[in-house]
Amino acid sequence: MDSFSLPLATWEAWAPGRSTRQEWRASPPEAFDPAGPAADIAFVDPMLRRRLGPVARAALNVAHRCLGDRTGVPMVFASRHGELARTLTMLNDLAAGEEVSPATFSLSVHNASAGVFSIARQDTAPATAIAAGDETLGMALIEAAARLSAEQPQILLVYADAPVPEIYAHDIESAETPHALALLLDIHCSGRLHVSTQRTSSAPTNHMMGLNLLRVLAGHCPSDTWTGQRSTWHWTLADA
Repeated sequence: MDSFSLPLATWEAWAPGRSTRQEWRASPPEAFDPAGPAADIAFVDPMLRRRLGPVARAALNVAHRCLGDRTGVPMVFASRHGELARTLTMLNDLAAGEEVSPATFSLSVHNASAGVFSIARQDTAPATAIAAGDETLGMALIEAAARLSAEQPQILLVYADAPVPEIYAHDIESAETPHALALLLDIHCSGRLHVSTQRTSSAPTNHMMGLNLLRVLAGHCPSDTWTGQRSTWHWTLADA
């Protein structure tokens, strides 16, 4: 078993119709309406905002609220699928012999959310984009832990995903729901998110990793466990 601890300063999360920490604490993470309103990103210029897909909007929403007025904080953006619906549109256009817009392509890649966030806030902090299958959020936690140091005392971790387009649904074994999560990590904070992981042959959990972690962050349980295709992850939230 491998384990590590992350110094947690604050967190924010979003799902359709739910955004504040109070709303997440009021009911379990699974209890929201997937058909609710899109994430609010009023801080982004309208000309750019109207071009963004649902995953980017969700990621920017939680990132902006979690950082507040802070600038210069290195970032880790993570998404299993990214803007897959946009990518599918481009593939269909190519199959039909049509040209693909460079702007559409630029907003389909996994690091697009980090770039748009940097532009919208005029913040040139370094950013990494991660995609790692059903364990993407867990790998982002590992990346953030590896990068924290005295020289880099804060990290913003942003995770966002949405269900795949119907054509790909048969390739996804777990139920998917749109949601986003941001964690601000700071080595000077006493709160600790303890993470452990081990290889497993158990059946995978039938929903996304982020919902289990949100159960812990929102106080619905002191610890929780999630199993993916390769590993089982366990989280506990505590003071140092």
